[in-house]
This record gives sequence, structure tokens and C-alpha cells, in this order.
Amino acid sequence: MDNREDIPQERGRKLQYWQNVTRRDEDAWQPVRSRMTAQEQLLRGTRAITTPTGQTAERQVTHVRNLVQEIIETEVDSNIPQPKVTALYKEDEDLARIIEDMLRNELDRLPMEVINDLQERVTPTHGADFLWVDWDQTISTHNTLGDATVREIHPRQFVPQAGVYDIDEMEHFAVKIPRTWQYILRRYGVDVREESEEDQEARSEVDGAVADGIVTEWVVYYRNRRGGIGRYCFCMDVELEDLEDCQARRRKICRRCGAQGDGVTCMHCGGTDFSDEVQAYEELTEDLVLYDGSVLTTLEEETDGFGFPVPNEAVEPTIVDLLAVGEGMPPLPAAVVARPARVRPRRIPCYTPGLYPIVMRKNVSMAGQLLGGSDADAIESQQNEMSKVGTKLSKKIMCGGSFTTKPADLRFEFSDEDGRTLTVEKPQQLDMIRTYNTQVDISADLRYRAEIYEEARNIIGITDAFQGRKDATATSAVAKQFSAAQTAGRLESKRVMKNDLYQRLFERLFKWKLAYADEPRPIVTYNAQGQKEYKTFNRWDFLRVDADGKPYWNDNFLFSCDTSAPLASNREAMWQEMRAQRAEGAFGDPTSLDSLILYWSMMEQLHYPMAGTIKGELQRQKKDQEAAMAQAGMAVGGGTAAAGGAAVPGGGIAV
Repeated sequence: MDNREDIPQERGRKLQYWQNVTRRDEDAWQPVRSRMTAQEQLLRGTRAITTPTGQTAERQVTHVRNLVQEIIETEVDSNIPQPKVTALYKEDEDLARIIEDMLRNELDRLPMEVINDLQERVTPTHGADFLWVDWDQTISTHNTLGDATVREIHPRQFVPQAGVYDIDEMEHFAVKIPRTWQYILRRYGVDVREESEEDQEARSEVDGAVADGIVTEWVVYYRNRRGGIGRYCFCMDVELEDLEDCQARRRKICRRCGAQGDGVTCMHCGGTDFSDEVQAYEELTEDLVLYDGSVLTTLEEETDGFGFPVPNEAVEPTIVDLLAVGEGMPPLPAAVVARPARVRPRRIPCYTPGLYPIVMRKNVSMAGQLLGGSDADAIESQQNEMSKVGTKLSKKIMCGGSFTTKPADLRFEFSDEDGRTLTVEKPQQLDMIRTYNTQVDISADLRYRAEIYEEARNIIGITDAFQGRKDATATSAVAKQFSAAQTAGRLESKRVMKNDLYQRLFERLFKWKLAYADEPRPIVTYNAQGQKEYKTFNRWDFLRVDADGKPYWNDNFLFSCDTSAPLASNREAMWQEMRAQRAEGAFGDPTSLDSLILYWSMMEQLHYPMAGTIKGELQRQKKDQEAAMAQAGMAVGGGTAAAGGAAVPGGGIAV
């Protein structure tokens, strides 16, 4: 079904339409959602065990070794992939570097460490996780208005279009967000305090308590008739927002006087009723110097639908005298020249990203399903067997022990006191006093449990060398390195999926800035000498003019992840690398001040303690040396002048 043709235009019918569509998709998604509950229980260490038929047994285990959590925690990677931007044209290489610096600054501004730490556990547990990249106009500073935001979306909060396994190919999908009614009132101006939380599990599957003041907001993204991105939001039976093109720039127009305002109070008539108007273009108010040095003036000729200039009817036609056609011919009579073209303020088309704001990170790809393969599902059988063996071992050990036999008529209580006297009537009573050990041999159970653990690690692809444990098979440092590399190769697909998420994130952060960041945004970077440089990201630097004089936005850049980022983020390793490079003369003469200043500049960039202080002291010493050399040169020049003759006006020396 093509939803772009079937979406009704009436407000009430549209709410009912999207309620029916999302509930139908939610019903189709319910088996996957139910499986997420079982995966969450496996991660948290469930005490339930399953029978060979797949049913949950009535009895529960008493001891759980959480194999799933141990394996998933082993795979946690705290490194944040760094951006790499490639320009498709040589003249855009400087812009590509500015984009890279801007994206690095954005990674520092956004809570990516917290989001990554959560995704490192959610992704292998459920097979995938999501990021929501949005533009929040309420984030403002003294000089800027609006900025990009990124938040994690749990798979239980995502409702995809049924039967489609790629987000970019979906005609629609929905996200369920737990919100407070106060947030809904601030954001949409709608009071939903009387509504209840529709889906408590969207907030948490563990804390299922009813919370006062929490409601479930449905955010539906869809492709509109022109292929753009639309957004429809509702809560229960209340419509919150309806934007057919949510990524288009908008302006607030006063319904009373028609002036543009801030959406609160009109400064012209004092009206408070505003309407949203899609802004297809911007008008230049002053001449604009483009990045390539060309200038766009504030006025342009107005053209018709065929590209021909529209004559200005308000201006009289120009009358001129034409020259004679040939020599000796009389001049032709005056001719009428057409009216000049009508001019208008130059219009710049507004940039629209045209991308869904939701990006997905898969664990490992699986054909025929939206989410990737789950590590919890892969080793569920081993976890179930490990729980049963652990309970059996616990029972054997706890029920085992020792007991002592004695004659029935012998009055003696056994204790830990030494040196006591035991009176017996006949020697046969001594033979009846014996201690028996009932401990059962558990060596076979321990071997079986170790075999289960090794089997689970082999399924995921984790070795002793990868875990940093003693590896008897690797007898040398090279062998250990090779073993770890082999493990890294098996886990490489997960890193590729992580990089895929971040390169999609980088592309959206850039395009969101290009579309909505009206003011130049400051960025901090480092030059080749390791010194800080302060630049700006200005979206007008990406404006171009084609051969026909039509302006367009240049977004021809390729986004990927820097493969050297894991080494660069390991500061201790980089410090050692810098020391080795300096000893080998990579920075020049190790004893020269220039070499030392460059070295400590790099160490300061790597956040080595006191590196900035040391660099400053070396720079001061260099200035002192230069000043001393300059004074020595002046002294040598003065001595030469005194010895060779008297100085004469004009700088010469009289000999």
C-alpha cells in the first residue's frame, strides 16, 4: 500500500488513519518485541530454565553464572569513531577539513560517551540499537539559535513498517517516547495531563510501575508526496503536530497583519495568533561573497517559467539612434529597445536534508529481518545449560559434608574443644566411633561447565588473548598478538556496523547544520604544529552558483570513520609513540629548541600532564636566544663600522 496517496487531509481522519497504521505495524512487530523481554532477562541473569521442548520449567535454579552478561561485557568498546570527510572536488578540500573539525567538536559537545556505553550493551543483547538525530530550535546561546541533538532510541521504542527491513526504504515508521505532560505542554501547547501512559514498557521493561505525569508520545515519520520527510505526532486520541514537510524551513506569520514574527507576540500589531508557513527560499539583504571569491548581489532579474526575463512594465522603453548599415548610407531612424527586465531580491533556495532522522546500529547482519543477530540468542542454550549445571554443583557441594557414628549409650557431644576425656567401658566402643565424608566428586561437572563456557566463547569469537587472560596456546608475544588479531578479525563485522552508524550520524549532523545553522558556528582545531586554531563553520561557504547563474548548495562530500582513531584515543600508547618518534629524529634534531617545541606541542595536543607549561618555557628560551642573537648582531655591526670608518648619512660607511 502506498501511504503517500492514502493519507487523508482532514485532521480527525488523519489521526484515526495513523492510529490504525501504527497499531497494525505494532501487532506485526509484537513477536520481536516479546523476544526482547527474554533477551533482557538473559542479560540480567534469569533464574528460569527451559525444557528441551522450549517450555519454561516450573522450578528455578538456585545459582546463576551470568554467561550472557560476561560475554557481552567482554565485547564493550569505549572508543568513539572519529570522522573522516572526503571532498569529491579538489577545490573543496579545505571545506572537508572544516567539516571534520566541526564534527569532532560536535562529538565533544554531545553526550556520545554515555550513548556509546549504553549502545555497547543494548546492541549485542537485542541485535540492534537506534539513534535519533534532530534539530532543537530551543537550544540557544547569546550568538546562536538552535543546535543538533542526539539521543538513544531503544529497539522496544521503535515500530517499523511491517515487511520492510531497511529504514531508508520505509514509507513510514513510528517512535514511542515517554514524556511528561509538562513537556508536551511546552513543546506543542497541548494539555494532556488527563491522558495515561499507553505503553509502560517503552520506558522500561524492569520498572513497570505506573508513573504519574508520564504519557506516551507517538512520533511518526513518513515520506510525503514529493519524497520529503513528514512528521505526525499524537498522544492517545490527541493530535500534537502535523507537518507534511518537517525538514523545510518555516517562519511564523501573524494571522492579523501578515507580518513575520517570533510566534509569541507580533511586534507590529500585538497579535498572538500565528501560522506556520513553509519557507522555500531566502532573500539576500546584502551582497554575499562566496567561498570561491565570486559575489552574489542582492538583486536579480526576474524570469518567467521558461527562463526568459520578465520586462518591467513600470519603466518606459529605451529609445536610441542606430548607426548606418554601411558606408555612405544615411542613418536609420530611431528604434525602440525593449524594456529592461524586472528585478527582485535575490532568492537562495532553502536546503533540505531529505534524510530520516533515525539511524540504526546492527550487531551483525541477518537476512530477512530488520534487527541484526543477537549474542544473547546465540548463547541462550549455553546459558540455560550453565544454569542447570551450576545448580547441580551447588546442590552437591551444599548437601555434602561429614558425619560421625558412636554407640547409642555413649554420652559424648562432639565439639571443637581439644584435650577432653572420653570414658569407654570396653574397647569395642572405640571401633564404633568413626567419621564418614559424604563429599561427591564434582570434577566431571566442573569440566562440563568449562566446556560450556568455551563453547559460548567460540560461538561469539572470543579467545583468552582477547580477554587478556593467560593463553597456553600462545607461547610468545608475537603469537599472543596474532591470536588477538584473529579474534579482532572475527569481531570486525561488529565494528563495521558501529562505523556505519557513525558515518550516517556524521552525514546528518553536517546536513542539519547546513540546513538550519544560520549563524557561523565557532570550532576549535589544531594546526600542523600542534597549536590551537579557532575557525568558524559557516553554511554560506557551501553555496555555489551553476553555469546558468542559479545558486545551489554544495553537499558533495563522502563521510566515513577514521581507522586510526582507536590508536589516537589511547593516550598512553600515543605518548610512547611520540617518544619513539622523537628519539628517531622524526621531529628534527632532538636537542634543538624547535624540535623540542614541536614535540611538546604534540604532547600537549595528546593531553600530556604539564606539556603546555614545558612548551611555554621552551618558547620563552627561544625568544631569549633570538633576542641575544639580535643584540650580538647589532654589536658586531657596530664594531665593524667603528673599525672600518665613520658612518655617513644614508647608512653607508666612509672608508
